[in-house]
Amino acid sequence: MKRVLVVVLVLAVLAVMAAPTFAADDGARVFAAKCAVCHGPDGAGKLKGTPDFRTAEFQKKTDAELTEAIAKGPKGKESHAFAKKGLDDASIKSLVAYIRTLKK
Repeated sequence: MKRVLVVVLVLAVLAVMAAPTFAADDGARVFAAKCAVCHGPDGAGKLKGTPDFRTAEFQKKTDAELTEAIAKGPKGKESHAFAKKGLDDASIKSLVAYIRTLKK
């Protein structure tokens, strides 16, 4: 009985430690599916007028600013309002976390 409890506790700790990795993976999947077409797989800004997410200037934006831009669209662009397109708060948060990894 004690052995089973120890195994369950160890697995629980490992699951908690791995949780941020799952969130980052989710952000990468969302980025690949929703963003990479225009912003490029590396976030460099594939199409004319799309920002380079890797720049220090872009990375200075707060999480709140990025969250709002993703949810509502930057500068009110309805075509980029991903909250209206079905992205929930958790997906947007993981996407912001992923964008933070796209540094030069």
